[in-house]
Amino acid sequence: MGTLYSYIHSFTHSNIPILTTLYFVQGLPYGIQARFLPIYLRAKSVSLTNLGLIKLLLLPWLLKIVWAPLLDRYSSKRTWLLVSMAGLMFASLAGAAIDEEHFLSLCVVVFFMNFFASTQDIAVDGMAVAILSADELGKGNTAQVVGYKLGAIVGGGGLVWLSDYVTWRHLFLVLSVTYFCTIVLVLQLSQLQNTYFRKQKTSRDQKLKSETENELEPNKNGYILTSREHDHKEMIKKTEGSDCYRNDDLRDRNAISTDEGRKRTAAGREEDWWMLTVWRSPGTWWMIVYCLLYKLGEQGANGMFPLYLVDQGIPKGAVGMWTGVVGQGLSIVGSLLGGWLLTGHSNRTPLDLLHLTFKLRLLPIMLQMAVIWEGSTQESLFSYGFAVASMCLLQLVGGVITTATFTTMMHCSQQALSTIQGSHYTSLATFEVMGKLLFMTVAGSLTDFFGYFNMYVFFAFLSVGVMPLLEFCPFNFCKK
Repeated sequence: MGTLYSYIHSFTHSNIPILTTLYFVQGLPYGIQARFLPIYLRAKSVSLTNLGLIKLLLLPWLLKIVWAPLLDRYSSKRTWLLVSMAGLMFASLAGAAIDEEHFLSLCVVVFFMNFFASTQDIAVDGMAVAILSADELGKGNTAQVVGYKLGAIVGGGGLVWLSDYVTWRHLFLVLSVTYFCTIVLVLQLSQLQNTYFRKQKTSRDQKLKSETENELEPNKNGYILTSREHDHKEMIKKTEGSDCYRNDDLRDRNAISTDEGRKRTAAGREEDWWMLTVWRSPGTWWMIVYCLLYKLGEQGANGMFPLYLVDQGIPKGAVGMWTGVVGQGLSIVGSLLGGWLLTGHSNRTPLDLLHLTFKLRLLPIMLQMAVIWEGSTQESLFSYGFAVASMCLLQLVGGVITTATFTTMMHCSQQALSTIQGSHYTSLATFEVMGKLLFMTVAGSLTDFFGYFNMYVFFAFLSVGVMPLLEFCPFNFCKK
């Protein structure tokens, strides 16, 4: 018993495992919507049009910036974390209670799962900013990416595989138990580190106040970025002594972006809306167009090919395993490979890497076109092997492309004024999600109308059509 308590104590006193766990449970709803539901419902003969409309239920992830300031103003991040996970637990219980064939009820459940998961994202990000020291920032970002993607893998391919052995009701009961256990873990964290967050909060007040009065050196703990120090000082002068300030936790990344986005430019042009300042930043318009277009063909292929295999009679458990577990695992490998190539282990710039991977991406898409043209995936082992290889290769290459793209986005945001860099990056990330979301919303209807092969011709056209855009990249770091 003592050994078990020691293990729990050491786990809850370490920041990285806690964050990995929280990001893991946060990734479960995304895996459910992106991987599990399309394959599961397609096996139940739900139309591709309706499956595409389900993508609209991801809107809370685009709109979370609207309510992010409310989470900063009222209560603490830990409270909102508990509220969001309780919401996810009850949404999962509601999912267990409904009939999966009742499409409207299912959409309501999934919408609220996305709403609470996006709220949890705001709370966890804010908690990560608060509890990570400077030495833990790199590990914390790794915990975020790996934990979230592992959650998506389990919620996607893992549940598809389990659905061959477990009923719908029991799948969602397992999810609700998972969220309940996470709530207990967070409450245990509160008991074991009862003064930790309180000290964090108190030290924040004292530190920011002393920095304002004495013009101290930049924050040495890594909680506040140097480029934003002046804005925080101004914030303290305006809000010191107010009730909301005394109840405020450390701003999370999303809230910082929202707050800074609303600030006026350094030149004092008070008539300018913060978004106008973002748009005027060097290279922003090119980056927005790129973010909207660069993944459309790949996203269409990743979304439609598993459904084609289900239509061909391939067991949904096998499809879910290959696309939701193996494929997503290779996507993580691709992201790590892209990061490794861009950190001094090769002479390639992000633009060089994008040129190469955009060409490589055409290979798996063309392979999938050949599989669809041949049309005997279930009977031909050779065709099935090509199908699996193409899915895995597309996920691997896509992971590299994503890393190179987000590196380019970060560089673009660094060209903006220091007071809006956070808002600038958040805006680009929103456009990146928006392009894929809107396209996949209509992709199902288009596939119902035109058929799989014709849509794959369109996917290939989109993948080729984005290549010339790289020639107009405006950033100096992309130039040899």
